[in-house]
Amino acid sequence: MVELRVLTLVDLPLLTATLTPARWALLQNLGSAGATSIYGLAKRLARDYKNVHTDVTALLRLGLVERQGDGVAVAWDAVRAELQLA
Repeated sequence: MVELRVLTLVDLPLLTATLTPARWALLQNLGSAGATSIYGLAKRLARDYKNVHTDVTALLRLGLVERQGDGVAVAWDAVRAELQLA
């Protein structure tokens, strides 16, 4: 049985502020290349360590990234968004 995790954000502006293009690229990298340290992730993404650390911390708080050993990983393979008009 697959566990369903739900993250509720109130509107599209909050969604796009939370899942920035850089954070989305980070999630995609972890999903395809697998778990790694924050330092290793920064190297794979060719980004500054401090900025990757900030993004990983935010994604950990949201439950979109989880700690795995000495590194971080994603435990899911899809994200679905539902936006209601009214």
